[in-house]
Amino acid sequence: MGETQWDIQEVKRLKKKQVIQYNLAMLLVFVLFGYFVEIGKVSMIFVMFCVLCWIIAVTSLYTLNTGKPVGTKTNKRLQEFDRDRLGEKRWKRRTMIGAVLISVVSVALTVFLFYTNFENSRMEFPRDAFPLIGVWVGYNLGELVRISNL
Repeated sequence: MGETQWDIQEVKRLKKKQVIQYNLAMLLVFVLFGYFVEIGKVSMIFVMFCVLCWIIAVTSLYTLNTGKPVGTKTNKRLQEFDRDRLGEKRWKRRTMIGAVLISVVSVALTVFLFYTNFENSRMEFPRDAFPLIGVWVGYNLGELVRISNL
């Protein structure tokens, strides 16, 4: 599909739907974060983030190698739009950078998990959740700006 064949209003609607899906997933992560902090299982928080990073890394690498988008129907459609809009070369470069970065983070987090003693680690909820909240708010603001710029 050429860029002129995309209905921008439909893309905006799909992007808003994707933001809602992301927010529901982040709400689940936030609740799990709070739960694990309250029961004193700090290591489970890092395991949860490690697994999440590996899932993202594997799906990114799969998309890069096969060219097939992975995710919900909305997500797949938006990936097709981005690929068409950016062009094959820019899309591939951007996807490769993302896949490499998330893979490096995944490996680093895995190594961190194996070499860290969580016995005496303490976290306080909600004070230690502020970085998570910051990422959540930042993502939402960035997406709203990108949607309005379409």
